[in-house]
Amino acid sequence: MSLIKKASRFETRHKIISFLIVMLVTILLTRLITSIRNPNLIIKGFELHHFYYGLIIMIIILLVMVFRRGNFKLNLIITAIAIGLIIDELVFIGTKVSGPLEYTSTFSSAIILVIVIMLIVEFVFYVLKKKQDV
Repeated sequence: MSLIKKASRFETRHKIISFLIVMLVTILLTRLITSIRNPNLIIKGFELHHFYYGLIIMIIILLVMVFRRGNFKLNLIITAIAIGLIIDELVFIGTKVSGPLEYTSTFSSAIILVIVIMLIVEFVFYVLKKKQDV
């Protein structure tokens, strides 16, 4: 295997690991902040959860990535943060909890979801690597 292929695989794996770490840290920080106080804005009776923040960030970063070449590392970090916010809220919605103490009890569900996503990403990486080798 050539040195260039090895470097390319290392760089791709490094990006995946960086993405997953940023996503996990986002979930951890979100859990910490929401256990201390409710950071959600309420506008005319409608509560904006971090799911909506994640969707807004995701839409903005996708538009930036489609229409303008930007800094890949920054795009990766912002995308990981957005997905972390969305995943954390999906676990919250899926378990139908109602208070901060119950919210922190869903942490294990969030970790399981992150592990499943990690396995899917690693599987996709493995399949793409096999196609490149053929």
